[in-house]
Amino acid sequence: MAETKYVGKTTRSKEAPRHVSGRGNFVDDLVLRGMLHAVILRSPHAHARIVSVDAEPALKHPGVVAAVTPADVLSMTRPFKPGRYAAGLRKPIAEYATAIDKVRYVGEPVAAVAARDRGSAEDALELISVEYEPLPVVADPAEAMRPTSTPLFDELGSNVAWKGVLAYGNVETAFAVADQIVTERLKIHRYSSTPLEPLACIASFDAPSNKLTVWVNAQVPENIYDALREALGLEDVRVIIPDIGGGFGQKIYLIRKYVVITSLLALRSGRPVKWIEDRSEHMMAAGHSCEQEFEVEAAVKRDGTVLGLKVKEVDDVGGSTATLTIHFTNKLNNLTNTYKVQNISMEGHAVVTNRCPVIPNRGIGKPGMCFIWERIMDRIAETLNLSPIEVRRVNLVLPEQFPYTTPNGNVYDSGDYPALLDQVLKKVDYEKFREEQRQARDDGRLLGIGVVIGVEPGGRNAARDLAIFPEMKETPGSGGVNGATIKLEKNGTLALFLGSPNCGQSHETTTAQVVADILGIAPEQISTSTPFDSDLAPWGVAAANSGNNFHLYDIGAVHGAATRLREKILVLAGHVLNVNPAELTIEEGAVHAPGSPIKKVTFAELGKIAYGNQALMPQGFEAGLQTTFYYTFPHADTNLVPGADRKVRAQFTFSAAAHAAVVEVDRATGKVHVLRYCIVSDNGTVINPQVVEGQAYGSAAHGISVALGEGFIYNSDGQLLTLTLTDYGKSSTIETPKIEVEHHPVPSPFTALGQKAAGEGAAIPSPAAIASAVEDALRPLGVRVRELPLSPEAVWQLIEKSQGGNSKFEIRNSK
Repeated sequence: MAETKYVGKTTRSKEAPRHVSGRGNFVDDLVLRGMLHAVILRSPHAHARIVSVDAEPALKHPGVVAAVTPADVLSMTRPFKPGRYAAGLRKPIAEYATAIDKVRYVGEPVAAVAARDRGSAEDALELISVEYEPLPVVADPAEAMRPTSTPLFDELGSNVAWKGVLAYGNVETAFAVADQIVTERLKIHRYSSTPLEPLACIASFDAPSNKLTVWVNAQVPENIYDALREALGLEDVRVIIPDIGGGFGQKIYLIRKYVVITSLLALRSGRPVKWIEDRSEHMMAAGHSCEQEFEVEAAVKRDGTVLGLKVKEVDDVGGSTATLTIHFTNKLNNLTNTYKVQNISMEGHAVVTNRCPVIPNRGIGKPGMCFIWERIMDRIAETLNLSPIEVRRVNLVLPEQFPYTTPNGNVYDSGDYPALLDQVLKKVDYEKFREEQRQARDDGRLLGIGVVIGVEPGGRNAARDLAIFPEMKETPGSGGVNGATIKLEKNGTLALFLGSPNCGQSHETTTAQVVADILGIAPEQISTSTPFDSDLAPWGVAAANSGNNFHLYDIGAVHGAATRLREKILVLAGHVLNVNPAELTIEEGAVHAPGSPIKKVTFAELGKIAYGNQALMPQGFEAGLQTTFYYTFPHADTNLVPGADRKVRAQFTFSAAAHAAVVEVDRATGKVHVLRYCIVSDNGTVINPQVVEGQAYGSAAHGISVALGEGFIYNSDGQLLTLTLTDYGKSSTIETPKIEVEHHPVPSPFTALGQKAAGEGAAIPSPAAIASAVEDALRPLGVRVRELPLSPEAVWQLIEKSQGGNSKFEIRNSK
């Protein structure tokens, strides 16, 4: 990449000043004339048939203007279309914005009211009469899978809503020739990202124009846009997305239900309606990460080389089929992690239960795939009496093998995985720690270290899910498309319009850096238009604050639009200066002729000409200085759409990182103290180091907290016991260790600047790193870590059950 002035540097944040001074503009900050306030009646039952709903008493309450019941939803809306994650259902399941005939989880929306103020709406909610017929609750996935279990969806006849297998390479041969088969059972629990801002939306319907406008803190505008058009049958829908207080996957799927409910209230009342979710609502019904159980088998050689891997996965997807396979199919993104194994099979089971539906959550299945690989690597090392570092090293894809094609069709663009591993070992001073650990064990202390490595895919391919659903009738598209528009204003400043919303990842700052380098102007002279507006933004299917899309599609679009604008500026300047455009340079907001410091034309002067002086424009020049560029990934031909072999490029770029966690376990209480946490990361060309490191800090803190105790707990009646942040167990800043980050960038040959993903980052390997470290600390006691979370109670129970090291994992010799 050519030398840059701004890319690669930490520049002044463009978003931070407005946020730290309270000038951020969030959904709840918006007030429309005549606006009503909505509240939602939710099911107190985990499983029940709805016999009747009567909202008439609520409508008579002072201040109440409108109400919506299941009967209204059924008559006024159509069900959502089955999305990419529900295409494998044996029979289609009609899903509406509220429960219709049954409730299937505590907190499922049943009805709603809108009143002149929230207090009146809450009072009226208590007047809605609902008669339920309780049904047997199925809150455990193992119980749900039994043939005798009460089905949640009568149409399916079973709670195993989907089952499928993907296999690549020659798995059976790999297992037949292996020296050893190592097996393990693993489990990851339910958790959330708990964004600071819960779900929120405002809906306003203009009857004369038949146009619906919604303001919503959604991460993916397409999901809201399509849901409103599908459910309400409206063609003219406008989606506006202001500042968002964190997303992490929470604001992608279930939020569409609430936008439709709020819109129905706006249609009924003829007035704008605002709905703001409270924290308890968010915890019980905004969506959870999937509880996943894995049976893992690895076929290995005596030197630790993995010949093949088999995984049987059971996903508890909760009380909806909308995101049925989301955690399974996302494992295609990092199916082989950083390793060169060519034979792998995955058997998936999606099981519906009377729990909250699952949604994307920072990594969406990829932390599970990394957990499988890194736990089995430790188990292989122990089985073969080898170093866990050397077992990883012997299996890593080597630098000279890039671009590297995985057995399922991904193309890893660049990397140096051995260097990442070596650098993190050096940073954590691995050998010195081992010496200190030996001394500590003599003193009765339980110190441990876990070293893991993982890929971070980026840039989603919309056709990925065809790999598991080749029969999908309505395909979600392929590859990705997103746009950007740049306008040089008459005063010489630049206005930038992005195709995606911003959830707090400094998109305004980093895109301005890219534009500033291309157009020779300071980032301070560039303004990014907010909020996202579907009527104005140049958006496409990849317009999503998810899937690590920003670095590929948005940066690619911005780079393309800025390059086009540069070309147009040079053509106009060349005509004005009477110089060949190829000889001109741009610096500090002016175009300079060669060899003459005074022969120049400023951006402001060019702006005045482009918008107001046709006589000074060259023949055939399009007036104005504005360009739009829609980006598609230019190296996507191979495996863009899966064929009969089910191979697909699930994502298009692949960052990677090595993590080292050092912990001490309190023998008496089971409390795990993280003493050090080190990351060495390859994110390709780093546009803004501070921004990338901020993503690493946040995602690592989340993954560590997930590993050490935060999570959802249900009782056997399907009641959520962790409704508050206190009960949920989110780690505080005091409990979160200092995250030490170093960069080892290997630029991508496939992207405009060599950039790779950074958004999901440390959330993918960190749970595995903590599990490895805790197991290492408890090794003298014979403890094996198979499940998360490692709360003090869970660790204490592991210690109690260890009985002097008699806990065994399963080893099966091959024939």
